[in-house]
Amino acid sequence: MDLCRLYDVLLTEEAPTLPETARTDLRAFARLFDLALEEACEAEVWAAVRQRLADDLAPALQVAAEWGYEDQKQAA
Repeated sequence: MDLCRLYDVLLTEEAPTLPETARTDLRAFARLFDLALEEACEAEVWAAVRQRLADDLAPALQVAAEWGYEDQKQAA
């Protein structure tokens, strides 16, 4: 499931329509990350969850880039 495709509409539309299951899942994601957002609107919850996902994935992506192929002269 592409979370950004589903939830980014919360950040761009004034009154987006999300299925009830998507709203429930969004709150569950916030709880999984221990984000205290019970009183926040869905847009605020998604913004915080999205940032947390980006922060958590960024180090893994940086390590993968560092493990790229070296120039043959450097590898020897």
